[in-house]
Amino acid sequence: MKKLNYILFSVLLFFVAVSCDEDALLTEIPKDFQTPENSFTTKEGFEAGMASLHSTMHSSIFGSSDQWQKFVHFGQDVDLAVSGLGEDALWYSIRWNTMTPDDETVLGWWRTYYSLIFRANTIINRADDPVVFWNSEEEKNEIVGEAKFIRAFAYHFLANMWGGVPITLEETAGARFDYVRSTQSEVYEQCVEDLTFATQWMKTVDKIKGGQIPRGAAYHLLSEVYIAMGKYSEAVTAASGVIDDPNYELMTERFGKYKDFTFYGYDYQGEQEPWGDVYWDLFRDGNFHRSQGNKEAIWNTNLVYLGEGSGYPLTFERWWGPYCWGAKAPDGVQNLLMDSLMGRPVGVIRPTKYASEDIWNFKDSKDTDIRNSKYNIQRDFYWNNPASDHYGQLVKKEDYIDQGSSYFRSIYPYFMKFVQAVHYGQEVDKTSGQKHDNGRTWKDVYLMRVAETYLLRAEAHHLNGRNELAAADINVVRSRANANPVDAADVDLDLILDERARELYGEEFRVNTLLRMGKLKEYLRKYHHATQVQNLTYPDGGFLELLPIPQREIEANKDAVLEQNPGYE
Repeated sequence: MKKLNYILFSVLLFFVAVSCDEDALLTEIPKDFQTPENSFTTKEGFEAGMASLHSTMHSSIFGSSDQWQKFVHFGQDVDLAVSGLGEDALWYSIRWNTMTPDDETVLGWWRTYYSLIFRANTIINRADDPVVFWNSEEEKNEIVGEAKFIRAFAYHFLANMWGGVPITLEETAGARFDYVRSTQSEVYEQCVEDLTFATQWMKTVDKIKGGQIPRGAAYHLLSEVYIAMGKYSEAVTAASGVIDDPNYELMTERFGKYKDFTFYGYDYQGEQEPWGDVYWDLFRDGNFHRSQGNKEAIWNTNLVYLGEGSGYPLTFERWWGPYCWGAKAPDGVQNLLMDSLMGRPVGVIRPTKYASEDIWNFKDSKDTDIRNSKYNIQRDFYWNNPASDHYGQLVKKEDYIDQGSSYFRSIYPYFMKFVQAVHYGQEVDKTSGQKHDNGRTWKDVYLMRVAETYLLRAEAHHLNGRNELAAADINVVRSRANANPVDAADVDLDLILDERARELYGEEFRVNTLLRMGKLKEYLRKYHHATQVQNLTYPDGGFLELLPIPQREIEANKDAVLEQNPGYE
């Protein structure tokens, strides 16, 4: 173990050395700044390199500190969630209507994905060094296949969000300032090349060990890339590589660590009752992996409570939940912070009306769809302090006492997939005596699961003119949710986006999906809170059809022209 830790430390140092200049992401530092020969000579060294790459993905996408800004990726300040600080509060994480090439969020995304590419390139290129000892070609290609998958994962984001971008596949011996944009089609073709290799060599899900990415993830991503390329039959085939694999299936029965969980209910009154359903089970800590009985998971983050390499705990619970425990009853008695199914949310990110109401009023399934059940979305909140005369009563807006935060911030639908059933007890609330984790969770997060694969295949069928097959795939997902089926005539891209919101709220990279579908500007106009409240307008001429190339990258690339996208000149 000490040897592995030493190798991992050396690899981290090397990746720091070859990472990008703070003011020019595409500028690479000479590779001899740190000697990689000390790290990339054995399978063990390359595995440490992959572990470092996974850690980089986790910290750059989900946050390495208490960063609510990271959640724009997941629909915050887009169509799925808004500021929770007041009914007219417009706390922007990104200002879409005045987007410029100097936007820091856009620059951060650009740097994130190129950082992953550079690190993946190091592993891919070093694997063929003569100094490396491999026991077999298969052993080498398993490592290279996973690195190529991550490179494709990054490039597909770049292509969806910016169109054509520079393609770099090699470590360079010195700094470069002459990058030029490849076309979007060329970037997608590179993704296909990498993913084709990955589907041949990555391990299947029944053969991987903790932290590795299975071959099914490559098929899933390949399906999405083929959709973006307009190759719909190929997209169907790729998605079927997951759906038809007996290692994967939608979970339809209660399973895992909390299948026998009981709870008093949100009013904390009376006897405990059986709690949860199969959708609720999917999001409980200890239930995310195949070894834990989950055959729906394709690719997750890999967090371990206070364990080696566990990473920074996620803060979905903190940011995405209402400040219900801070509310005061009409008699002035404040609610208590309770441990079960609450956590310590602070009311910063609130679901939009589209996400919390509109998408559920479909096919008469509002009351039957388990994704909208009390187990999965808390809509009713109660006064929970026995010292209050209102103890056990429903919190009503007319009874709410403003104590520096509005009812709007304190009471709103709470998606329970963000919350742990039982907290580890990092802290104890002074008033209630209840243990909590200060809004942090060590639960994993899905990057891909089979329900999304069905929705990708449905999208491919729809775009290929086969709505009856698209409806069948959508209905597999809806059937598990106990939602009424859709008909072929119902299927269009808006329905698919609605179903993705119902099934994948807080999981999918919503900005990336909307840009890939050409729907970002439309959905901002229809569902973005700031757009509606302030009647914002969006320029024509390509604006928000793709994101702007960061100006810092354009200026740093002094020996060639990185052309800006239309709408930002």
